[in-house]
Amino acid sequence: MDIPLELAFHNIAPSGPLTEAVRRHMGRLERRYDHIIGCRVVIEMQHKRNRLARNTPNVHVVLRVPGREIIVSRELAHLENRPANAYAVLSAAFEAMGQRLMDYRSHQRAKSNLMPQKTKPRSNRR
Repeated sequence: MDIPLELAFHNIAPSGPLTEAVRRHMGRLERRYDHIIGCRVVIEMQHKRNRLARNTPNVHVVLRVPGREIIVSRELAHLENRPANAYAVLSAAFEAMGQRLMDYRSHQRAKSNLMPQKTKPRSNRR
């Protein structure tokens, strides 16, 4: 990655284990596609109070690749069967990002296959 990982926490205290989980997920993405320019991850709670464990975190991931920004958000507060912790939401967001990244990669490969290939002129020497 050309630009270091940007990680922000909103309405939640920064967590070392959560930061390591983000880095681990980013390492997996970098193994899938090695032209990642940069990434910004925001983990936020809707409210500062965690009343009856109903305040689930939202995760937003912005991945910069050549010619595009791929954005994935996981805002699960409105779902009834939602993941209960930040790690589950984080995994869901990075799983979706991995799929979007693979779609981008296959699109780039298809686009490069459609480009006319430049050929070298043959010389008449033997």
